[in-house]
Amino acid sequence: MNKEQIKLLNKMKILIRKGKRRFKERKDRSYKDALAKLYLTEEQAWKHILSLNSNMYFVDSKPYYYKENNTLIFKKIINNYKVYIKLKIDLINGEEVVCWSFHKDGE
Repeated sequence: MNKEQIKLLNKMKILIRKGKRRFKERKDRSYKDALAKLYLTEEQAWKHILSLNSNMYFVDSKPYYYKENNTLIFKKIINNYKVYIKLKIDLINGEEVVCWSFHKDGE
């Protein structure tokens, strides 16, 4: 991670602690089903997000998915599964962290 990405992660953590966070409702996947497969509640997932660090950062092989500089991707082992986590700061409804992906890697 570069300095700007580290700053972005720190900003995300501040927003999450303030409760400015949500999971993205997507047509192609259910985040609730994905969390259930990992044996996690939403609150536990946010705690895992707060524990993310630069060693877990992942450079996406599909860079065209995040042309903006407000998106970060991580991979972390949770409950013996490698988990793919994609976070973005959304400015539409006021500044908040949106978790676009939190699921077993490769699903």
